[in-house]
Amino acid sequence: MKKTIILQMMLSISLVANVTLTPQEEKNWQIQTALAQEVTHVPLDEYMMRVTTPPKLLHTISVPYEAQVIQLNKANFESVNKGEVLGLLNSPQWIEAQKEAIATWVELSRSENEASRKSKLCKEGIIAQKECLIADAEVKTDKIKLLASETVLKSYGTSDEMIKILFKDLTIFPKIELRSAVKGVIVQTDIEVGKNISSSSALFTIKIDGEDWIESDLPQAIADKLKSSKEVIITIAGKEIKSKVLLLSPLLNPTNQTRYVRFSLPKEADLLVGLKTKATLSIQRKALLINKKAIVQDGQNTVVFIKEAQTYRTLKVDVIAENRQMCYLEYNAELKKPIAIGGTSILQNMLIQGKE
Repeated sequence: MKKTIILQMMLSISLVANVTLTPQEEKNWQIQTALAQEVTHVPLDEYMMRVTTPPKLLHTISVPYEAQVIQLNKANFESVNKGEVLGLLNSPQWIEAQKEAIATWVELSRSENEASRKSKLCKEGIIAQKECLIADAEVKTDKIKLLASETVLKSYGTSDEMIKILFKDLTIFPKIELRSAVKGVIVQTDIEVGKNISSSSALFTIKIDGEDWIESDLPQAIADKLKSSKEVIITIAGKEIKSKVLLLSPLLNPTNQTRYVRFSLPKEADLLVGLKTKATLSIQRKALLINKKAIVQDGQNTVVFIKEAQTYRTLKVDVIAENRQMCYLEYNAELKKPIAIGGTSILQNMLIQGKE
């Protein structure tokens, strides 16, 4: 029992003394040193990540009416330009909307002619001024009706040029041109030739050009090291991607004790949406990289041996992260000096024994 207590006391002794060795003693004891490497990013570990598309980059093409698909011009994964025709549709509602618009246009033309005729008669005093006011009011009412009709036509995808032709020739268009409102790539279609489509159903989903996201469910301890807008480096297949934290979930998944984290994904990363892969996450932090052999446990403290001339002294360090061979230490200018990476157990025993 007494021997155990003495041993525990010896192990709890802080390594505060120095050890001075001659070159020959260093050689005999195989004491080796190395300089720590200064780094700007610290790798935390490897995690499973997935590439997703932000909802704002997904544009859905739909129509506010029932129709039948007459022709398709585009399919999945094809590029489209803004205004490009995706297909042709036919709809009884579309035909009726054109008929009503034409009728409104004809009525407006009639009321304008009538108002013009009465205006001349009013000026000559043939009819009362009240008749002209009533005619002008009818023109205003018909113009409002025509504007409403044009709005309905545009909801069907009718262009201004088509509306001009419709009112000029009074000829109904049998087909509707379904045009893309954005430039991008079609990622999903739900439309077939001959198929009837319902009002507001999604026909095409187009991915607009822009930056995607890369997401992961990270352990709580790792998520705690991150902050919103914090710059990070994500390494996939040896390729480093500069990124930053976009979202850090405030909720903890009780099942696996993880938190959802969303990172930015620059376009130049050129990763496919839907990709799931292992990636190394590194946080931006000034640190020093040294071989794990340099690390010595002194009771509750972690220390290294710093060499100055022929003397070795201990220095307390904070380990940020580590891998199989290396340790990342909290930056300290003192750690820029040579650090013992071989024979550290010998140096530790010498200090414990009080040997200089």
